[in-house]
Amino acid sequence: MMKFGTDGIRGPAGEWPVTVEGALRVGRAAARLADGKPVVVAVDRRPSSGALEAAVIAGVTDMGAVARRAGVLPTAGLSEALACGLGGAGVMLTASHNAASDNGFKILGPGGAKPSDATVATIEAWLNADEPGGRLAAVEDVGEAALGAHIKALEARINLERFHSVALGLDLANGAGVRLWPWLQSLGPAWSALGVGEGVENDDCGAVHPERLGVLVRESGARAGVAVDGDADRCVLVDEQGRKVHGDVLAWWLTRAAKLPSLAVTVMTTHALEAALPMVDVTRTPVGDRHLHAAMQLHGIAIGVEESGHALFEDGLPTGCGLLTGLRALSTLLESDVPVSEQLSAFVPWPRFTAKVRVTARPPLDDVEAVQQAIAEVLPSLDGGRTLLRYSGTEPVLRILVEGPTSATVQAAGEHLVARATQALA
Repeated sequence: MMKFGTDGIRGPAGEWPVTVEGALRVGRAAARLADGKPVVVAVDRRPSSGALEAAVIAGVTDMGAVARRAGVLPTAGLSEALACGLGGAGVMLTASHNAASDNGFKILGPGGAKPSDATVATIEAWLNADEPGGRLAAVEDVGEAALGAHIKALEARINLERFHSVALGLDLANGAGVRLWPWLQSLGPAWSALGVGEGVENDDCGAVHPERLGVLVRESGARAGVAVDGDADRCVLVDEQGRKVHGDVLAWWLTRAAKLPSLAVTVMTTHALEAALPMVDVTRTPVGDRHLHAAMQLHGIAIGVEESGHALFEDGLPTGCGLLTGLRALSTLLESDVPVSEQLSAFVPWPRFTAKVRVTARPPLDDVEAVQQAIAEVLPSLDGGRTLLRYSGTEPVLRILVEGPTSATVQAAGEHLVARATQALA
């Protein structure tokens, strides 16, 4: 059975459902979602992407829909291509920040948006149905048109003059963002760059491994640095000292700098945020940027940010773009000669403990007495802090988060929860 996780489908390439058969089914489902219009297919730079791309295209054309091959392109670029009318639906071959040995499928709907929960349920039904095919439509290449649409959208949303001759660090994770490297070189910053195409995607580089970028920024004397992940939808900043900027600090800065009255974040975001933004209406959603998007539309919120570094802007692209996020943040930070680290020091998230416990089953956590008892035992020590336990949407694990004002109590509470959850669920 094929089922969406938090953000599409992903897993080890060559293992179900990230196989040729799975890709054929994704292509057929995307053709149905496109409803007679072409399907645009894009990839990042994983070794398995070529085979899976061919299978997705075969599935699309087998349903009688035109397949348009965009080649290597960030997810946001595919999204913008759809927004510009190049297709009625899209498939992105990526496992985002996962290792290069993984791959997966993100399906985008009309206008380039990620599907709603109701649409996801429909797509899952299509994925698991045996569809008759044999209609064999055409395959077209739209790589240059899709790239051009993406660059045009970025140029319309970033103050490029802010970056003239500024020393900055950059890490494109050897992923889909590499397609934008020539354009980035033309913007004017004095880049110190890594992950621009010579290595393995996400391997000791990119948003999930920003340490090397931190060293590069510090040694080169850059004002700051920005890193993205494999499909370039996630952003991590590093300050001039080479230190990673927490995603919740990014959310605080973007909201504060733009003087926004409201902000959407997920349940993973620190509960210290509300106190730091006393005049801002903060809305919390389940994990996943499609939930942020839904909350933004429902409540008229101009920005939504996940603590991992995904951000959505009301005036941005239809899906998150790590480069747009990073360059927008840097454009405001560079307005002042004050070091980036000093500007961001005014907000400090609470200490937190995070861990994963591998599970063999997923009973409702409210029904697991040992876990509920452990939560009750640690909460009094957290002094207004919290615990958050949830099953992963992409891995067979229970994710545990503990947050509170002091590191020692948070660590002790987290270790206690891990021990009790392991006994009950592993």
